[in-house]
Amino acid sequence: MQKFIAVIGNRNSGKSTVIRSLTGCPNSAFRGEVKDITTGESIHVICSSPQERPLTLQELRRILKACAANRKCRGLVMAIQPTSPTKRLSMETIFQEVASLGSLQSHAFMLAPGRVGGSPNTAAIVTRLKPLKLKLITLDGGRFAMLNAQVINKRTHIAG
Repeated sequence: MQKFIAVIGNRNSGKSTVIRSLTGCPNSAFRGEVKDITTGESIHVICSSPQERPLTLQELRRILKACAANRKCRGLVMAIQPTSPTKRLSMETIFQEVASLGSLQSHAFMLAPGRVGGSPNTAAIVTRLKPLKLKLITLDGGRFAMLNAQVINKRTHIAG
């Protein structure tokens, strides 16, 4: 089954660094597909969160449908800030869209306290995710990104 993996954390907490370690995408602003040239499999990556760099609901839907339609795509890995924006996609909207598609298995990982920017309010995030029936796994933001990427891959097998 294809996966949707959210790496949640405050601005400058290390979300994109963990995602780069997990997927091999080239930079923290990357949005696109990363392919394994050996197997032909791919992972779609949104390394900069929609709260930092706009992403419309239509764009998100297009990306989710493209992932679901591609047999060689292992899923989508996305950075998300736990803010409550009024003009950009919220964390809840993103997870609801993923759930409505029905073909991606959701995983949520939170970086706490993160490299910079303090700790996200874990209790508030758990409360916001509870109606979505998601299990939130907390990662130690002070660890090397590569180690957190290994934890994510061990739980999800996104990177093979």
